[in-house]
Amino acid sequence: IVEYYWSYFPGGPDKAIQDKNIIALNDVIDKHAPNLKKLLKENPDVDRQAKTDKGFYFNFPAVTSERELRTSGGLIIRKDWLDDLGLEMPETIDEWYIVLKAFKEKKGAKAPLCIGTDAPTNGAFVGAYGILYNYYLDNDGKIKYGPAENAYKEFLKTMNKWYNEGLFDNNFSTNDAQTITANMLNGTSGVAYGGLGGSIGAWMNAKKDDEDYDLAGAKYPVLNKGDKPLFGQCGVVVGDACAITTSCKNVELAAKFLDYGYSEEGHMLNNFGIEGTSYEMKDGYPEYTELIMNNPDGLSMAAALTKYSRAGATGPFAQDKRYLEQYAGTERQQNAWKNWLDTDAEKYVLPNLYILDEDKEEYATITNSINTYVNEMYVKFISGVEPIDNFDKYIANLKKMGIDKVIAMKERAYQNYLKR
Repeated sequence: IVEYYWSYFPGGPDKAIQDKNIIALNDVIDKHAPNLKKLLKENPDVDRQAKTDKGFYFNFPAVTSERELRTSGGLIIRKDWLDDLGLEMPETIDEWYIVLKAFKEKKGAKAPLCIGTDAPTNGAFVGAYGILYNYYLDNDGKIKYGPAENAYKEFLKTMNKWYNEGLFDNNFSTNDAQTITANMLNGTSGVAYGGLGGSIGAWMNAKKDDEDYDLAGAKYPVLNKGDKPLFGQCGVVVGDACAITTSCKNVELAAKFLDYGYSEEGHMLNNFGIEGTSYEMKDGYPEYTELIMNNPDGLSMAAALTKYSRAGATGPFAQDKRYLEQYAGTERQQNAWKNWLDTDAEKYVLPNLYILDEDKEEYATITNSINTYVNEMYVKFISGVEPIDNFDKYIANLKKMGIDKVIAMKERAYQNYLKR
């Protein structure tokens, strides 16, 4: 049994099956995995995403059917600074500008906004302009690529203005989690992109002796007050987990072992651990014990959980939102979660697609070049190294490099997905 991102296997999972690295699981699931079989039958979206275009089940998947489980990241802001300055939580791009200026001028933040490239990929700021820094579905069900859309120019102009006024970190293209954490803890920054536990939870814990320090999760920005954000962080329903290799000596036993994760007992074990030790049932709700919530050895909740469950990492089972309700259990985290969920992102998320065999070689060549070029130009446009007046030339280069071909290839793959 090998746990791996099988969708990223060179050539895709169909190739892994064809090359006899892993086995097709259709008959195996039918005969030896009644719990997974039932889940697939009762959830058509999960079933569709759990197999290849050729109709092969290739692994025992990680399933996150509940919408709440697919969103755990967004913009985090120093609420204590907002309160001190008498400012409202920003919602529009214009309001964000006012807040960032105030953080710089009145709070001494050297880089009020500290983000990496994951923020626009998930819709932060760029989503206000009706696009993603990625591929996505539009309202007509067509695939679009945000950095090739005209609206991307307006986003870049805004970011360039903010950059020139010192409103975000000069190292925005290379910021890592460690840098962002340091900036948010030492007062260099007042806004960052992060997660419920690893950011809000961890940063509040690190500053637990500072009674004034406070954070809040802000809604994804929009252009017009009152609009609902189109985009935000939102994962796919089905992720990759465990495949059975062709060298497995007892496929039936391997399948039964993996299928246990989708049973009621396996579900509880994977999400909550051992009843009476890591959780207790109270009025039908699995509550984590003090061993997890307030570990006597000083372990963080995330670290304590890994000793008893796989809920924080997913795997061959269906994740349970009751895990996240407790992992992000403070009122601060719950409010952030609610704000980050307040988007229409689910409508625009692309499922895992498998490029057609005849397109794969050209697709890989073109996308490698485009990704490098777009990332380089993202930095150059924002920093002003490349004048925004050259945006049309940039679009022309994308066309020349084959962006329309890539979108067409993805469109063909998406149509195949719809036929699964």
